Amino acid sequence: MTANGLEAGFLARIGEADRQAVLGVGRRRPMASGEVLFREGDDAYEVLIVLSGIVKIWVASASGRVVILDVLDPGSVMGEMSVVDGGARSASASALEDGELFVVPATRLRSLLETHPGITIELLRVVTERLRGASRRQLEFSAGDALGHLCRAIVQLADRYAQEADGVREVLLPMAQGDVGAWGGLSREAVVKGLKALRRLGWVEGEGRRLRLLDEAALLDRAQA
Repeated sequence: MTANGLEAGFLARIGEADRQAVLGVGRRRPMASGEVLFREGDDAYEVLIVLSGIVKIWVASASGRVVILDVLDPGSVMGEMSVVDGGARSASASALEDGELFVVPATRLRSLLETHPGITIELLRVVTERLRGASRRQLEFSAGDALGHLCRAIVQLADRYAQEADGVREVLLPMAQGDVGAWGGLSREAVVKGLKALRRLGWVEGEGRRLRLLDEAALLDRAQA
């Protein structure tokens, strides 16, 4: 179960005075499942903080293939790099479920960075963490095979969303199988084929978005192979 965005992530990691300063210059707004929040190349007028719901960050190649760069939970910040460098959106963002955002105009946040060093330091940490994560995922994509990539995606999603059920961890995937593939660098067909293989091996069971992890040790070993 994910925490509320006011209790996790960026807003929770800054001091109370800094937090109230940020809350004082923004507004809440709802987001609907499937809504495109912004697109790659758009001018960046706002910084978005996820209060509830889940968001995917993605890019599309010239051929139209979608690659999911990250999946963001409550507390996550979007658009922070544009505040730092003033550039356009470097990726697109879409809501995976209904939720709520906190929207801060980029100019107002930029002004706060000049007077609130605690906000500045924490925002730089966010940027650094995201760059480190991107470098790690690039390395993961360059190694292993399709089944290994799928196992890695399942393990990562389970670490974030799995719950105990009758002594076995069960994960309700926050995205469709096609998106799981886009996050793991795979096609939807490769995900379908891989899940069939994992069921035959007895490592997982379930259909659709719900998976029971019957042999997590095997999944982890295959993910790291």
